[in-house]
Amino acid sequence: MDVRPSWRGLAGIGTAVLISLPTQNHRDPVPPPSPPPTAAQGTPDTPRVEASGEVSLPPLLAGTFIATVKTWDTTAADERIGHAQAAGLLLDAGVRQQSTGDCADRRHRYCTSLEAIRYGTLMRTIDLRRDSGCPVTITGGTETGHAGGRYSHGNGYKVDLAHNRCLDAYITRTYRYWRTRGDGAALYRPPPSDPDLPSGSDARGDDVWADEPTHWDVLFR
Repeated sequence: MDVRPSWRGLAGIGTAVLISLPTQNHRDPVPPPSPPPTAAQGTPDTPRVEASGEVSLPPLLAGTFIATVKTWDTTAADERIGHAQAAGLLLDAGVRQQSTGDCADRRHRYCTSLEAIRYGTLMRTIDLRRDSGCPVTITGGTETGHAGGRYSHGNGYKVDLAHNRCLDAYITRTYRYWRTRGDGAALYRPPPSDPDLPSGSDARGDDVWADEPTHWDVLFR
């Protein structure tokens, strides 16, 4: 007997797979960590910065990291770097800069200068960009015109960051309302049990985020 295979039972059977990727509203793509700064002098293991005093900075670690992994040496946080070097690191990390006068002269309050900013302040701003996935724009740095004090803009501890919906939501969700400043700005600080704090350190516990009308006034200490 001649047996022939029947395909009748297979007719009309098909499989469709639809993959839907979630979108991130109001978020920018997060770039990978920046490569080490180009050294003007020295060996690849000890790059130097073209800034006043030629301070030595540790190289950034190569590769792609999750947001909670640090990509810079926190022991160098108090090193000071020049505007050009700082601007290059920010550009590599996707952090923007704006100034009222479209300038970077530290002596003028309508400029946005990064001259002599703390390396730690700069890298913490880059961490914020990577951790949040939000647009981050610096509108104030070390230029004149800000309040003085030890932990001030002029001493390289503070930056002003422009408001946007994504960043505002991230800050108010991640940090805890602390109190209201004398000028009416709401202040936010990390919660006491912040799991991102390194063991035995309170490096982020002293951060203060002041919600001013046009920007966040941020202290990275």
